[in-house]
Amino acid sequence: MLLSFCAIPCSAQESAAWENKASGRTSISKLGTVQYEVGYSSAGFDHFDSEIVVKWNDNGAQTQTLYEGIYDKPPAKVWGAGPHLCIALQTCARYSDRCKQHVIAHSYDAQGKAFVALKSEKTARSICSAPR
Repeated sequence: MLLSFCAIPCSAQESAAWENKASGRTSISKLGTVQYEVGYSSAGFDHFDSEIVVKWNDNGAQTQTLYEGIYDKPPAKVWGAGPHLCIALQTCARYSDRCKQHVIAHSYDAQGKAFVALKSEKTARSICSAPR
């Protein structure tokens, strides 16, 4: 299992050629609308390489990559929960249909104009009740 996320602003890949894309928008209190795009491509063995990029306006256009890595059963779910941005994705053991759902919650650092992942998945699960 490989999970990675960006605790500090990461730049999006230049013109990534993803096989599939899912996009949408959500709302974060005190920030407003956040647009997201989940790009993913098969990495083999029912695993998918993926990147989650968000865009918003905070006195100018902002873009940040929140996740780069491999997971199963795409696309990842992205939604707002009050002042937090939530991501849920699944990883499955090889040759198994038993999957574990991972939840990553991000708070917005207005001074740094960036989303910062909370360190505790237990806290993330309590903040991000259920993926939408």
